[in-house]
Amino acid sequence: MTTLGLILRDRSLRLIALGLIAFGTMGSTLGAYQSLIGIERFGFSDGQYALIFMTGSALSLVATLGVGILTDRSAKRRTMARFMALAGMAGAFGVTLTHSPVAFVLAHVLFFPAFGTLFGQLFALARLAGSVHPPERRTAIQTTIRAIFCLPFLVVLPLWAVAFNLGVNLLAVYFVGGVAATALLAIFVFAWPRDGATAWRDTASGLSLAAALGEMARWPVLSRLVLLSGIQGANAVYMITVGLILNAAEGRGPGDVGLFVGIVAGLEMPVILALPWLTARIGLTPALTLGALIYGAFLFALPFLGALPVVWLLIAPGAIGAGVLASLPLLYVQEMMSRRPGTGGSLVSLVFLGGQVISAGVFALGSALGGYAVATTIGAAMVTVCALTLLYADREGMPVQA
Repeated sequence: MTTLGLILRDRSLRLIALGLIAFGTMGSTLGAYQSLIGIERFGFSDGQYALIFMTGSALSLVATLGVGILTDRSAKRRTMARFMALAGMAGAFGVTLTHSPVAFVLAHVLFFPAFGTLFGQLFALARLAGSVHPPERRTAIQTTIRAIFCLPFLVVLPLWAVAFNLGVNLLAVYFVGGVAATALLAIFVFAWPRDGATAWRDTASGLSLAAALGEMARWPVLSRLVLLSGIQGANAVYMITVGLILNAAEGRGPGDVGLFVGIVAGLEMPVILALPWLTARIGLTPALTLGALIYGAFLFALPFLGALPVVWLLIAPGAIGAGVLASLPLLYVQEMMSRRPGTGGSLVSLVFLGGQVISAGVFALGSALGGYAVATTIGAAMVTVCALTLLYADREGMPVQA
């Protein structure tokens, strides 16, 4: 049986896949356009938008850590997922109904940070659900699950490109995001098994907040989380700047942004599916370093080629690097924290959210110093330094903690 067939036959894995498609739909829809909407539709300056983005990302870090520790401590994952899905609905539909800057700020600073905790928890559930299958199938299951998460980026963003070219209002992305959050809520209200009734054993850790934070504060863990956040920050810099760079080019608009981002994301899927082959031959950290270096070159070139037809040639290196950054940091953290799936899931989100905080600072600094090209150059340098440092730190192997 193929891995995809196994996922489709396993009810829990099938629900997780549907949940990740819903989450990815909201993430891809809002991620590509939120800076464009904030700056050009609601009139925030680059610095103001960077502050909104950084504040939301910082609150996401706190929420993610808290949710991961609480779900590991209590093993009540379904209840928490319901509340977080409701937060996503409130934020998205709030902007949809009011079209106001205040609703935009509340959504991105309060509601979406809470909703974002579902990212790590869905992957934590995927790891738990995969544990009932033979060990030799588990890596392929997780790889396929990560590829499924990229599917909305392939399908949804090109559809937005068509919609915007037909004159659809840019703020419609929030309505679609709200529908996606509603689908996630429905999964955990009507379909997901109650806590304690799953096919796998989910034992509560019983760790206090201080003890759980103590595990994460160990230097081998903390130092690598910082480096992974710096690597992931490059992708966040791309998501902030790509819409602004391409939309500023003469003859281009939001449709081109959706098409470019959608094709890059779509081509990530075969890259992700090929990564087990690559990591088996050169190792997890070398593969992550290689992908990060490719992505750094892509990010550096983007603003200089953004107004030219040859910018479309950047899709290939962008997809290779993005596929690595979308998959291997997640796998790295899960392997490092293999005995704490909830905390490991939170640390996955922590890495991605830490990257967002860093990218907000990079965007603010670069914009102040000279524009979007400076921001992407700083981002490219950052991902290169962090990747090479991680490769050196893991020269004797990746640590496994907890």
